[in-house]
Amino acid sequence: MIARALIAFLMFAVAAPSAAQSVWARQLVISDGPSSVSVTVYRDPRRTGDNGMNLNYLGGYALITEQRTITLPAGEVDLRFEGVAGGIIPQSAIVTGLPDGVIEKNRDAALLSPSALLNGYLGRGVTIRRTSAVTGETKEFDAQIRTDASGGVVLQTAEGFEALQCTGLNETIVYPAVPEGLSAKPTLSVKSRVATPTRATVTLSYLATGFDWQANYVADVSADGKKLNLFSWVTLANADETSFTNAQTQTVAGQPNKGRDNVARSTGGRISLRCWPQATTSDIMVKRFDRARNESRFAGRALPAPMAMMEAESDMVVVTAAKSVETKQEDLGDLKLYRIPVPVTVASQSQKQVAMFEKSAIPFVQIYEAEIWADDYRDATPLVTTLRFQNKKRDGLGLALPAGKLVAFKAAGGERLLLGEGGIDDKAIGEEVEVSIGESPLVRYQLQALENVDNENSSWTAMELTITNASRTAAQIEIKIDRDDEDKLSKLSHKLGRKDGKDFWKVTVPANSKRMLTYRVVRR
Repeated sequence: MIARALIAFLMFAVAAPSAAQSVWARQLVISDGPSSVSVTVYRDPRRTGDNGMNLNYLGGYALITEQRTITLPAGEVDLRFEGVAGGIIPQSAIVTGLPDGVIEKNRDAALLSPSALLNGYLGRGVTIRRTSAVTGETKEFDAQIRTDASGGVVLQTAEGFEALQCTGLNETIVYPAVPEGLSAKPTLSVKSRVATPTRATVTLSYLATGFDWQANYVADVSADGKKLNLFSWVTLANADETSFTNAQTQTVAGQPNKGRDNVARSTGGRISLRCWPQATTSDIMVKRFDRARNESRFAGRALPAPMAMMEAESDMVVVTAAKSVETKQEDLGDLKLYRIPVPVTVASQSQKQVAMFEKSAIPFVQIYEAEIWADDYRDATPLVTTLRFQNKKRDGLGLALPAGKLVAFKAAGGERLLLGEGGIDDKAIGEEVEVSIGESPLVRYQLQALENVDNENSSWTAMELTITNASRTAAQIEIKIDRDDEDKLSKLSHKLGRKDGKDFWKVTVPANSKRMLTYRVVRR
């Protein structure tokens, strides 16, 4: 009995560690996508309303919140969230809903791409498939990749060394398999320790770069030039490689403080191909053939090199929503939140527009303005055309206006014609809104010196400012006059006001008329 008990005890003691190890053995769990997602886009804080989004480099960012339902086994779990944004800021990621929390989190940067695939086979065997555009004949042969994707891909074949796509033939690399460690989707992985098997709904929230948004305004000016109808769009842009389908989407107006982030972008990008003079990159005789038959889309103009064809960028797609779908404005502390009321798809490498609001019969004035230096010399110079209106409820507005571009139109001869375009900075309720839409060829100013005195007793220059209006309607003119602090203006032909710390002349010039202001710039 004692011997049997001792044997049983020893068997248990030996088995216990291995049982514990099996319980806590690390297991891989993959979540391939969210069940629901919310995308809140913040504008590039360095961009003003006058500057549109740079679609090649979006300087804004997004807060992305995903719901994912996952089945977790007991033990140490390596949980992989596939399909996150490629521009994810890993240190911002928050994971909630795991029964025992997070031990560690990582941004897995090995993303499948043409360059990553080629680099994964550096020094290894691949197949080259080459097709003649004249005969259609296809041949395959073995090759080894001798350089990486950063600057001209060199291959070694049985015939010698050559640079990829420099033979004049259509050719491509065929890989035997995907290298280990590459993922087809951007991935965030976390490690957790789970006591008992469970099915959990996990919330993943993180910031990601490569997003931006702006407001776009369309103003239609009435025939009498006194009122305008204003329609506004929210324009979203996503330069990331990940799309977010049926996302609850919001935008935030304002400039919350946010520092610069070091984002570990995925390994990826295009393959950089280079061709040098013939006989320097290939031991193969280059045969001439008619590429136009194969690339008919380039008919009528010179054909680019094969790598130029590969590297041609596709335009970002613009999708517009129906006007009946309008964003809802909400307060977010001192910021403004614009919520799109229906789920939308924030697609990869694209733009999307959703109606923000539509207001009609807003009273406005059109002014012509300039800022000049008091004793400068100017020949006939166009004045800037500016639309001015009040962001007040009594005038048909009275809502926060986020920064963006404005395009103004007016009907003439039965056609809707462009007046000009400009930008709006963020405007609060009650603020005055001014949008400069271009320069007027009909309303101009000229500044010239009439007399200059500089002696021991006095030093001054007599100036004449002339405004001419060649249009058929009266023009409201506003001129700001700047000068050195030690100078002063005297002998004024008209009384001046002050605006923005500068002397200010406001005058109405009738149609086909002119007005003049004379003064002296006295130097102390």
